[in-house]
Amino acid sequence: MDIQAIVLDLDGTLLDSNKLISHRNYKTVKRCYDSGIHIIVATARPPRAANQFVEKIPFVDYLVYYNGALTTSKSKQTQRHISISMEISQQIYNFIELHAPQSSITYEVNDLWYTCTPIPDSQNGHFGIRSNDSKPQVVDKDFIRTLSPTKIVVVGYSTCRGFIDQFGDHVNVIATDGGVLVQIMHKSASKEDAVQYVLSDIGVSPENVMVFGDDFNDLGLFQTCGYPIAMENAIIELKNCAKHITESNDNDGVAVALEKFVL
Repeated sequence: MDIQAIVLDLDGTLLDSNKLISHRNYKTVKRCYDSGIHIIVATARPPRAANQFVEKIPFVDYLVYYNGALTTSKSKQTQRHISISMEISQQIYNFIELHAPQSSITYEVNDLWYTCTPIPDSQNGHFGIRSNDSKPQVVDKDFIRTLSPTKIVVVGYSTCRGFIDQFGDHVNVIATDGGVLVQIMHKSASKEDAVQYVLSDIGVSPENVMVFGDDFNDLGLFQTCGYPIAMENAIIELKNCAKHITESNDNDGVAVALEKFVL
């Protein structure tokens, strides 16, 4: 098995349920890096919410945030940013206001975070907000209408089918966290597209890539990379197209698979 790069999701994959990277996972990923394998992190999180974990694996160079809407390289000090146009963002805002006015909507703009209405405490978990975390800045509708967001996140809209029917030509719509969290990015922003951009940069073919994931936003990567590994806690759709199902994120599943197949 000729693995030249490993792509790691964070939540539900490299991180356990307490949002920690276990010693075994860290040690095993570091051994892979030391053997010459590129380590790429690909997450739905924005930089401010991902970097607290990425700091613990400082040897990672390429980081994919926002499901692919932002990709950075530490060594090259470059970034690739793909945002939703202001016009489409306004149309999505009007659509949600009409069809699901009770929804909570937040707008991510290259690591800045905005909303028109404060996030209820009951929804903190869906937005990844912990007790000591800051919440999105509350702004007026006129300001929201001027944004070209990196990602729009909606909680409280029961189906993403309406978004896809209405805006599918312009945006990628992914429902995660059991369908509760609807994530909207530019049409060309996806984990698989961003990882392909990185692979082209480092000269690695997708067939020599092992990818780990657990949710719908990893599906494209599983279909394009040579060695997709699903976590035991992954959705069934990922397990169905995985080459292997490893232990859960709470049982060092990343390390278990790397020890078995790579090291």
